[in-house]
Amino acid sequence: MQHLTEMLRRALNLQQQGQFAEAEKLYNKVLKINPNHFDALHLLGLLKHQRGDSAQALGLMEAALKINPNYPDALLNYGTVLSALNRHEEAIGYYDRVLAANPYSSTALNNRGNALFALRRHEESLACYDKVLTFKPNDAKTLVNRANALRDLERPEEAIACFRRVLKMQPDDTSILNNCGNTLVLLNRPDEALACFDRAMQIDPNDAETYHNRGSALVAAERREEALACFDQALALKPDYAKCHSDIGLARLALGDFARGWKEYEWRLKMPDFPSKPRAFAQPRWDGEYVKGTLFVWGEQGLGDEILYASMLPDLVGQADAVVLEVEPRLVTLFARSFPGVRVMGRREPLPETITAQSALASLGQYLRPSLEKFPRREDGYLKADRERTAGLRSRLSPNGETVIGLSWVSKNYAIGQMKTARLSDFEPALRLPGSRLLDLQYGDTRAEREAIKQATGLVVERLDDIDNTNDLDGLAALIAACDLAVTVSNTTAHLAGALGKPTMVFVPSGQGRLWYWFHEGGDSPWYPHVHLKRQMKGQSWADLVASAVDEISGLVRTARMRQPA
Repeated sequence: MQHLTEMLRRALNLQQQGQFAEAEKLYNKVLKINPNHFDALHLLGLLKHQRGDSAQALGLMEAALKINPNYPDALLNYGTVLSALNRHEEAIGYYDRVLAANPYSSTALNNRGNALFALRRHEESLACYDKVLTFKPNDAKTLVNRANALRDLERPEEAIACFRRVLKMQPDDTSILNNCGNTLVLLNRPDEALACFDRAMQIDPNDAETYHNRGSALVAAERREEALACFDQALALKPDYAKCHSDIGLARLALGDFARGWKEYEWRLKMPDFPSKPRAFAQPRWDGEYVKGTLFVWGEQGLGDEILYASMLPDLVGQADAVVLEVEPRLVTLFARSFPGVRVMGRREPLPETITAQSALASLGQYLRPSLEKFPRREDGYLKADRERTAGLRSRLSPNGETVIGLSWVSKNYAIGQMKTARLSDFEPALRLPGSRLLDLQYGDTRAEREAIKQATGLVVERLDDIDNTNDLDGLAALIAACDLAVTVSNTTAHLAGALGKPTMVFVPSGQGRLWYWFHEGGDSPWYPHVHLKRQMKGQSWADLVASAVDEISGLVRTARMRQPA
């Protein structure tokens, strides 16, 4: 027995020193003598997890817990392994068992918060971190976790305060400097962010992530050429840095360098956190050549992206015997009407029986939009709303020839939606244009904002309750088509209106929220001939931006009235 205890002590010392192979040999020796030795099973499981084999770790820890089901450290480590395997709900149950015995276990509270964070239950995760800070107010790890939760709760100012508290204690922590800088970028404060990244580079000049983050801050500052130099430095240190390659692609596309931009943007499909996972097809990727058979194209990213990149489908039809497009189910009816040469199916429907070649939707750009000259001008747009439905809506909205202006002011983009979102009250200068009927095109519940603007100003923004602006996208398309003009922030409504060929004013945000397809400068869009871009200046409020566009909106209204039949 004493011999086993000595072997375990030596194994644990080796494990703590990072000598995992030698420690594993000793644990296995103990288990050969006593296969049900709790400590050996538990610690070997922890070692396997430390070496990256969480699946095997799970089995060892399960065996240990059968022997001693209430041992706190084993419960805690088992939860950690479950979290590593993305089984966060199960992990929370084990952290709760630890906390039932010891409500002040900072490790269990932090791990529980991290599992909730991974499940995007950020308010609950914040509560875990806040509890730790009641008895460990200066715990750096917890403050960092709290800052990350606050950032995802769109409370970046509070997140910055947490990061800065940690930096007072750990001023040379490059991870905290990078996190603080990235949060400052979200706040559209790239100059302050650059100071964080510059400090991190002084401490560690060989960290590819810092160079990449600095490049992202320069993009937010509209200094894309300098950003490209930073990205290149990151790649010199880490040549297979997928996120950096993708961001190079986006920067070059925004500058109109399509040949290199599309090529680099292909790296998005290698990013582990890219929102659209690459599809595992045996068939080859489309190479731009004619396909003798079926070309399967799969949509990616958000609704706006699928609408934007669908503009290339008319050019694709002549590139294959048959084209099948898979998209978000809410787009199927609208796309099927608009692209008669394409078979349109919803995501999760059975795949075609035969596929000859396949492509992600945005990947078509490298072959169909290699230069600005290859963007066709489609005066009537490329999406076709239901004519009968549109006519019925028009007769309801404009029975006496009233000009109808559709409005949308919120973006639901998970990562950068707050940067692209205004308030309905910010639109007040545009709402006061005389002789116009104002129509709510915004998806989601807008009742409170509409009632507030009515009480404050007497202005009425109408909502047609028989059309679900969120789920009935074919109905929303008909509603937009029935308007004379759309006025919107950069969101799905902007893409729908542009693709329908509707005169549209799009308010484009400054900084990181300015997506590449609105390009670096200019007031129009090669994607949508009748879209007029009004670009937010650094530090400019949405209300000031809208006020600065009133004359242009008035001009678009006058043009719309001239087009009305007598």
